[in-house]
Amino acid sequence: MICCFADCIEDDACRYLDCYDKGDTGMSLRKMRAWVLTKPGELRLQEVPMPEISENQVLVEIERACICNGSDPGIYHGHEAYRTPMVFGHEASGRIVRKGKNIEQFQVGDRVCWWFEAGAFAEYQAVTVDHTAMFRVPANLSLDEGPVLELVLASCRAIMELPAANDRKTMAICGLGPSGLILLQYARALGYERVTGWDLYEQRRKLALMLGADAVCHPEELSAGACRDMAENDVGVMMMGDDLLPGEPTMNLFMRAIRPGGILVSYGHPERGCRFSPYVFQMRDLRMQGPVNNMEIIRSRGKEIMEMVAAGRIQIEPLITHRVDFEDFLPAFENVLNKPEEQIKVILKWRDRQ
Repeated sequence: MICCFADCIEDDACRYLDCYDKGDTGMSLRKMRAWVLTKPGELRLQEVPMPEISENQVLVEIERACICNGSDPGIYHGHEAYRTPMVFGHEASGRIVRKGKNIEQFQVGDRVCWWFEAGAFAEYQAVTVDHTAMFRVPANLSLDEGPVLELVLASCRAIMELPAANDRKTMAICGLGPSGLILLQYARALGYERVTGWDLYEQRRKLALMLGADAVCHPEELSAGACRDMAENDVGVMMMGDDLLPGEPTMNLFMRAIRPGGILVSYGHPERGCRFSPYVFQMRDLRMQGPVNNMEIIRSRGKEIMEMVAAGRIQIEPLITHRVDFEDFLPAFENVLNKPEEQIKVILKWRDRQ
């Protein structure tokens, strides 16, 4: 066995990986297992070459990953931002086993999470540090909680620049999937005095109350009049995917629950787009904005968020409903696609690893 890491500063790198296998035909690059989206709608567990890293990358041994309920379905069906074939998945955590020469802030052996780079549903992933927001996983988090930190960073972007203030004390969240459940905890940590959640599924509404929501409601049971009679919110965050209700768009109802002059944050990823009435939006004098995408802001706020998670102000464990082996990923993913009410976060691990 010949190791390709002879130029590594850290001797520990070779403890993690033997990069080349020597066979009868000479030297061949070591392979790894990965779930590959070969084309839209087709996922295969394949052997692929081990990633090579650049001077600005780290090689991470994936300890745990998780299914993204919001983005993964859209990528699976064929999203314009992604080209196939590609290694699927983007929510993961693991240990650095090699680093490029330009990486100073992280060391081999560090347990890390990051937002955002696809290619996580594999045994190893090359992550570009200067293109992502990377953090050390808080020491008191379990292996299963680690990959959900990517979701924490992603969802908190919705209000990173909207802490509670004199004119921002109340918030409504439409969609209590994993992102919405994280966001309501973050809103509390940022000082919001009242947080209300909307969702179709009873399991999620109950969990939202446990995690700090003041009230929850089923949007199918609301009318335009009922929304007008509700206590108005300073901020409304649309976390939902495709609108599953017939009749008037859910977003119209939701906008009526935001005070005139309030803020509407568009965060969710509906595959079929989002329908709403410009009339309702204009008459309520709302301002719409998206989540934070500035990487420097995400890195700065991310440090605070990691501290909140470590202190238990943002809880991850209650969101984990399923744990499966990577080898059994496909039926678990099909269940997320077809029965979203049955799970919140699905954690994945390789069968032969702890």
